[in-house]
Parts: sequence; C-alpha cells; structure tokens
Amino acid sequence: MMKLVEWNDSFSVGNVLMDAHHRIFFEMIKEFNGLADKNDHNAIKQRIEFLLEYAAMHLGAEEKLMLQANYPEFDGHKAVHDAFVQELLSVKASFDKDPTAITGDNILKIMQDWLVTHIVGSDKRYMPYVQKLQG
Repeated sequence: MMKLVEWNDSFSVGNVLMDAHHRIFFEMIKEFNGLADKNDHNAIKQRIEFLLEYAAMHLGAEEKLMLQANYPEFDGHKAVHDAFVQELLSVKASFDKDPTAITGDNILKIMQDWLVTHIVGSDKRYMPYVQKLQG
C-alpha cells in the first residue's frame, strides 16, 4: 500500500467549494488505495471515469473562480489543467486498448502526484486573489 497524504488545513485554498472538491479527491485516493484488488479491471475503469468526470467538473469550476478573481497566472494554470486532462485521456485510451496496460498503482500515482504538486503547489497560488474576492 502506498503511503498517502492526509488532508489537513494546509491544503486549504481559501474557498469552501474548491476545498470540498479537493477533499473528495483525497477521499477517493484513500478508498482506492484500500481496495483489496486495485488491479481489478473494473476498479481501474471506474477510477479513470471518475477522474475524467472530476476533472471536467472541478477544473471548470476552478477556472471560473480564477477568472472572477482576476488571477494573473490564469493562462498558465489552465494550461496545466488541460495537460492533466490530456494525460487522463491517454491513460483511458491505453486502458481501452489493453486493460492490462494500466495498473492500479499507475492510477494511484497519477492521483497522488496531481494532489501534491497541483493542489499544494499551483492551487495555493490563487488563494490570495480568491480571498480578496470573498473579503
């Protein structure tokens, strides 16, 4: 089992909805990591579908918020989102072609990396702008 990052307040980006979305992501990683058989094709398929739906819902909402807050690094941030979606689509394509090509740990690593590098790194940078918006 992979060592997982636990949610704590240092992950907050200063917006209730975004934090709620991020927490769902945390929970999903925990649940997936705890599965008896992460390499079960059905489990992997469900995770890939979850990730694509989650990305569409969450990234869209986040982009709207950043625009409202006049976040100056919006274009760069959106480019990272788009690249993540492309990565997910290529994972899905590989899986659809050959379900054994993608392991549960591949998916877990993608999720964990996204969580740590993106939420903790990039998303924190829009926090002051979003807080001004709410203030």
